[in-house]
Amino acid sequence: MTIDRCHIENFTVFEDQHIEFCKGVNIVIGANGTGKSHLLKLLYAMTQWMTGEKHSTEIEREQWKPHSLINGLFKPEGGDIGLLLRKRTGNHISEISVEFGSQHNSLAIRPDSRGQTYDSSIIAHLPNAKGLFVPPNEVLAIYPGFVASYEKRELAFDQTYYDICKALAAAPLKTNAILSRLKNNLEGILQGSVIQKGDRFYVQSEKSARTLEAHLLAEGHRKIAALIHLINNGSISKDTILFWDEPEANLNPRLIKHVANLLRDLAKIGVQVFISTHDYLLTGELSLAAEYRTQPRVPIRFFAMSRNEDGPVDVQSGETLADLTDNPILDEFAEHYQREQDAVASYMKERGHAE
Repeated sequence: MTIDRCHIENFTVFEDQHIEFCKGVNIVIGANGTGKSHLLKLLYAMTQWMTGEKHSTEIEREQWKPHSLINGLFKPEGGDIGLLLRKRTGNHISEISVEFGSQHNSLAIRPDSRGQTYDSSIIAHLPNAKGLFVPPNEVLAIYPGFVASYEKRELAFDQTYYDICKALAAAPLKTNAILSRLKNNLEGILQGSVIQKGDRFYVQSEKSARTLEAHLLAEGHRKIAALIHLINNGSISKDTILFWDEPEANLNPRLIKHVANLLRDLAKIGVQVFISTHDYLLTGELSLAAEYRTQPRVPIRFFAMSRNEDGPVDVQSGETLADLTDNPILDEFAEHYQREQDAVASYMKERGHAE
């Protein structure tokens, strides 16, 4: 199951936006404060509510109710999700709907009868959709004891960190040949395999008998190690909808092409991918694959989000970066190039006067 389109009305930076997605890799770009992470979290939320019925404990069932999930993902002050409405006076409500083919899930956020607090309700339901959200910061180093501390409300992290730690806790499975190949490719980058012992993760070097605890690895390598384990335990598999916020964070630029290839490889096996990014190399690699129709072809779509000061966000889309008229990543690199040219010209001018 894949997300085909969504409609977001009166929520944070969104005034009234209809957005259509592709079944492969969806790349969201934009300056800070344009709602990239908000979009991913909303889509993730809409895939998760029906899974709440499967949870066994009262704490888990409560966390997957609409009101609790929005609160956990966005962390509004005092738990008042009404603060997330763009317009909070009068009879304004927020409506978010997501279409999965012919089926959809909708959420309405409206003031209660006193107009002081807000409630949320599901208008329609969808069959269970398997979503996984990978936050920008790696989690292996904080994994030990994280779930228990979060459930005791001792941590200020948003719920994406809790959810991925729960996903990491699942035991390894016997993966199919395709997923094994993806895992092996990542292990080649890491030059080792990932081992879980109790509540700690380790990397076993492929060149020696040395075993290194995860928190001693570079942060970028810990992100790769987490992906290996999530593939190995079935959290990432066919029909998963993967949301990855800033995959380039703390990664050496040499690893970016491997991440781009991984995203395309996941899409080939039926994983729908949503990423938000500021990275020139990552967007460039994915745009090249789309422009030159790298085989086998994977659907790729770019979304540029922009806004003027405190105005609502505007979203434009295209199959390549060249289709976007508003590209803050490319614009900044063009300005950097111009600053470099100006600096060289100024230096040469000053040097000429000195001589």
